[in-house]
Amino acid sequence: MRNYLNRKVRGVLLLMLALSLTFSGGWSNIQQEGSDHFFEGKPDQWDTVPHAQTSATQQLEIMKAVQQDGKLYAMVKGPGLESGGTWYIDIDGNDKSGLAIPYWTNSKGIDVKVEEGTIWAVKDGRWETIGESREVYNSSVRELELDLSKVENYKNVNLRIAFAQLGSQYLPSPGRQMLVVPPQTDNAFGPDVNITVDAEMDDWEGIEPVAISADGKTMLYAAMDHENLFLIAKGRMAEFNDIFIDTDRSSDTGYTGAGWLEFGGDWLVENGGLYKSTGAGWNWGPIDGVDIKYAEKAEGEVKTIEYSIPLEALEIPRPRPISLGLTSNDIRVPDSSQKAPTINPPLPKMNVDGDAEKWESFPLTANGEGDVISMKAFARNKKVSILALASNFNKETNIFIDSDNNFETGYQGWEFKRTGADYLIQNGRLYESTGSGWAWKEIGPVPWIVADSNTKGVKILETEADLSSFSNANDTMRVAIGVGGDYAPAVSSEGEYALATGPSGGKIILDGYDSDWVNIDTAIKGKGDNITVRATQDNEKVYLLVEGDNINNQNTFFLDIDDKSKTGDPATAWKSFGPDAMIKYNQLYLYDNSMKKWILKGPVGTEITSEYALYYFYQDQIGRKKAAPFNISYIGKEAYHLPASGERALHVTEKIQVKEKQNTYEPVERFDVLNNPYMGWVGWAISNKPSGQPHSLVYANITWRDLEPEKGTFNWEAIEKRFQFNKWEKEGVKINLRFVLDDPGNDPDMDIPNWLYQELIMVEGKDGAGKWYNTPSSVVGSGFAPNYNSTMLIAEHERVIKALANRYNNDPRIAFVQIGSLGHWGEFHNWPEEVSGKFPNISVSDQYVRHYIDSFTNKMIGMRKPYPIAAENNLGLFNDVFGSKGATETWIDWTINGWNEIGPYVDNGQTPAEAQAASRMPDFWKKAFSGGEFHSGNALLSLSNDTIMETLKQARESHSSWMGPASPVLYITGKDVTESEQANINLLHNTMGYRYVLESIDFSKKSKVGDKLNLSMTWNNKGVAPFYFKWPLAFALADNKGNLIEESIQTIDSTDIREWLPGRFQEDVNFPITNKLKPGRYTLLVAILDDETKLPGIKLAIEGERKDGWTELEALTVSK
Repeated sequence: MRNYLNRKVRGVLLLMLALSLTFSGGWSNIQQEGSDHFFEGKPDQWDTVPHAQTSATQQLEIMKAVQQDGKLYAMVKGPGLESGGTWYIDIDGNDKSGLAIPYWTNSKGIDVKVEEGTIWAVKDGRWETIGESREVYNSSVRELELDLSKVENYKNVNLRIAFAQLGSQYLPSPGRQMLVVPPQTDNAFGPDVNITVDAEMDDWEGIEPVAISADGKTMLYAAMDHENLFLIAKGRMAEFNDIFIDTDRSSDTGYTGAGWLEFGGDWLVENGGLYKSTGAGWNWGPIDGVDIKYAEKAEGEVKTIEYSIPLEALEIPRPRPISLGLTSNDIRVPDSSQKAPTINPPLPKMNVDGDAEKWESFPLTANGEGDVISMKAFARNKKVSILALASNFNKETNIFIDSDNNFETGYQGWEFKRTGADYLIQNGRLYESTGSGWAWKEIGPVPWIVADSNTKGVKILETEADLSSFSNANDTMRVAIGVGGDYAPAVSSEGEYALATGPSGGKIILDGYDSDWVNIDTAIKGKGDNITVRATQDNEKVYLLVEGDNINNQNTFFLDIDDKSKTGDPATAWKSFGPDAMIKYNQLYLYDNSMKKWILKGPVGTEITSEYALYYFYQDQIGRKKAAPFNISYIGKEAYHLPASGERALHVTEKIQVKEKQNTYEPVERFDVLNNPYMGWVGWAISNKPSGQPHSLVYANITWRDLEPEKGTFNWEAIEKRFQFNKWEKEGVKINLRFVLDDPGNDPDMDIPNWLYQELIMVEGKDGAGKWYNTPSSVVGSGFAPNYNSTMLIAEHERVIKALANRYNNDPRIAFVQIGSLGHWGEFHNWPEEVSGKFPNISVSDQYVRHYIDSFTNKMIGMRKPYPIAAENNLGLFNDVFGSKGATETWIDWTINGWNEIGPYVDNGQTPAEAQAASRMPDFWKKAFSGGEFHSGNALLSLSNDTIMETLKQARESHSSWMGPASPVLYITGKDVTESEQANINLLHNTMGYRYVLESIDFSKKSKVGDKLNLSMTWNNKGVAPFYFKWPLAFALADNKGNLIEESIQTIDSTDIREWLPGRFQEDVNFPITNKLKPGRYTLLVAILDDETKLPGIKLAIEGERKDGWTELEALTVSK
């Protein structure tokens, strides 16, 4: 740690800078008139200070890919493709095989890459050439044809593909997901069906399942006719079975918690009922009055359920592709690692009637020019149907048909480079080509209708040609239309006829043109991501900012401090550049020229959101006493290079001009992890394993069975020994206590004492004592849920809670009390209630909660869910599925809008709406803790580079103070977590709870014995929550030998740190100089004192901490 004990830091006033301070967490702007404005690196401040910057934009427009006839076809479009690029392919869709490529979130298992026509495959962890592919470039389009038989690992499965011009252009953009390409299917339209809903499979004969469970025991089928969606599932299923339907095939809407890739369930059907997604997470509204047909039957362990759902009930006016999947307790169909299957609409009835609505499910075949607007065409069974839009069809109208998909046969027109029309429809009559010129043989009339469209000034032309009797007709056809001199596709000397849509979406011809790709909808569009890097400095700090779309934590900066390319790391991508310093994983590294490697020096200030990443550090951290020119470069997401590779690094010459302000001391901010009380990670109290992460809290879940094995006899010693109360007390770690009656496990057992179970049987009967449940561990596991409605149980619960409170209400070893008692794990639910019994109504659950409130008068209490009683009593809340996007968004919504699932538990005399409104707790975190633990019992699921941005967002929006016992406490860097994962752990820890930075303090450096020293301070809580206990802010003096003057210690009673919400605030206090003080030179000390020990209890995020916990500020002289 650097020594700043005697350092005076200048106060600064930025010249020509006028901005308003902004505060997070609802803290108001309390800046007073005449106070200083200053720069802290926020994005909205940069335009007012001198700085250097560089930007880049992703220019690739679109990438498409399709598997056809044993080959992978891919197309990318955009500028700059003449220089080539690299196609990366996960050939088996398996993250565990192949090599990890860092650019995309699902690119951990790349098996194949293609560069300049050469196919490379991973063998024994290395790239080896295995053959050649075909690749064609023309203007702004590059196409790939890869024969999948050349790749030995290929199976007929979903594969993934991405394209990169390394260092500059990527599609998908870095940090996003590779494009998933499904295997070839026989049809782009669903089968024709005639189904009766009877839970029988006979009318599904010949139809393949759309998805199968991982164990192969449960199959899901789906199909549409023109009015209904039909579903049938057969196999191993539970009592309640949920089929989620994604009608817009977008994960941006609907329920995302089902687990399938890129899936958002807009509708849910469950046991014959239909529900609509009404918000983020598990929020569903029932749809009544819908003519849903439902049947089910069971034969042993095999269950069959069948539905018919009107498409209009799903708000689908006509058939279109949708996605769906089935969940049934631990069963997922398909497996959650896969993409939900797409259910294609049936082939429209292609009779020529002038009705354009039936064409809405068809992709556009070609855009037109002039009077011709567009054209759609569909070819099947050697029959082609066409719909064209134009302002009019008054001129000669010709439709050209290349029936054999061979441009060298038939009419060779001037309109396109490749034509080859074998047939012509002209104004309702069909002709056959008799030569390469304008020579045609009339065959006869064909259906031809011109009608008004729904758009004013637009006409419809619909026609068809049945060519099944002609030998030169194939299923794959190309078409064009001309009305007078206007065409679709638009006339082009490099163009060709457009490929008609077929049952499998249209064939791809490798020719460097994208016209045949119009029918392929497996695509990802470039988002035009912009990245801007800015850099500036003053004499104290260096500030680095990256702004853009989808920013994440993967940001690396290189700094050439001495402007000498011959020193520093020579292995970089920029011209004449020798970086001496590097910011990576939120840490500063300096390059050791003698050892030829980077040396870790410590953390830097870090603030990361999806819109920007800010890094700042002190000049002396990079060995400088003041600002000086330097060069800088940037790598984002291990992909983007700014400036571009091969160019010169960004040169930073200017600095922010500051002027010195007398009597102001600015402490140096600390950037390391601070292990402070009542916040951060929570470990298991029973664990004897070494902790890999600092923590001040542990969790003890005390079951009634262990606490009171015999009625009236409490096993305190055994409980406290098991949860190691003495060990944690010695280590200064406090305990989160939860009392539980139902802790599910692998075997059916009880967590209430046997004597209590027998008394329940005596009072309520055996069937009324509670419910034994036995479900897979992926559901809840096994155990016993007591009858919470029993008045006897309620009375006994009151007695045991009083006993707990008598023991622990005033015990300093206990940090918080989490209300358990009710539901599995004490989480206030009995899900699934059909096996565990209905959860009690509010009037009953409130009695259990009231026992805690009345008994634990000196402990802060929290609940799993917002109930009216929690809102009334300012209780804390904890979220035991933290990290799960949908579940946490739901939990946050509960706190803001009230618990929307409270309806089934409302008593007579109150409506669900009233109960929900009474449970609103939007600002609960200002008075009591917001806690939780990571979902699925695995913190790493939420701490990877792929997930950390969402996790940080949840911590900010939840105002989380602590997390555990499912937490990273036991993770050891280098063993359990990587360096980047450790950086994410540290970043989240520094975000949670409170983090107090004393940014400046203004006071006279000369005082007299008996005077009151005025201290004017600016503090900044850089966390997301306050501290919840009234610990005093205190000041003291140390003599010139560093000895604490006990008589000088003064607590500031006018300051209540519980009100220090996130953001910046001003504190003006008086510090009396005791009359007992001898004249001399002293150092001002600051601390927040533990109210129990009266010793410094909170680490401040500033340098100068002494061994006794006090923090040194600046010296002053005291005279008589």
